[in-house]
Amino acid sequence: MNRFFLLSLLFFNLVAVSQPLLFNQQHNEALDFGLSEKEIEAYKSKGYLEVFNEKKHNTKLAKKLFNKKVGKSHTQKGRTENTIYTVVAEAKNKHYRVDYIFLDGNKYDYEQIQKIRKKVKQLLDDGVKFESVARQYSMDRNSTRGGDSGWFKKEKTTADFYNAITNPKYLANETFEIDLPEKNWYYLVRKNYTPTSLNEILILVEKESLR
Repeated sequence: MNRFFLLSLLFFNLVAVSQPLLFNQQHNEALDFGLSEKEIEAYKSKGYLEVFNEKKHNTKLAKKLFNKKVGKSHTQKGRTENTIYTVVAEAKNKHYRVDYIFLDGNKYDYEQIQKIRKKVKQLLDDGVKFESVARQYSMDRNSTRGGDSGWFKKEKTTADFYNAITNPKYLANETFEIDLPEKNWYYLVRKNYTPTSLNEILILVEKESLR
């Protein structure tokens, strides 16, 4: 394996792994359901907790769980063990969603980034769809989704990014810049979605051995 390939692989992994942290900040989502730390730990002593979101989770299992009341369970049978899913809480939590283009300050200096931003803005002004421009210029995984962040909670992104996207001076469908220089993350963002309260359920997942 040559050196160039190793360096390319390392760079790709750094972008692919670190950049999604923008929407994956450390946050105990069980707290969003009004549970105390003591209650959360009590559940964790039995298994592990998982949050299901009405927009993100569209599997058959998710649909079954959303149709159950708090306290009710669904069991998936296996050869060596059963998996028990119990709905322990439900809530409506506000989520946000934006379209964005990420420019990596580890690869370009700020002057180069501003030149790219200027070019991107011109393309958008000329009528090129944001999705198409993001696929070409954005430098993280979500470029394949046209820069769509998907739905995320306030606590799951950085405070600076959240404060910028909720700043009332930026209008719907307006493209604006966000700089996070301490992380070398630079963005062009467009607000195409209205903040929405989404149904979520908190699931306790337990394993039952059949041996």
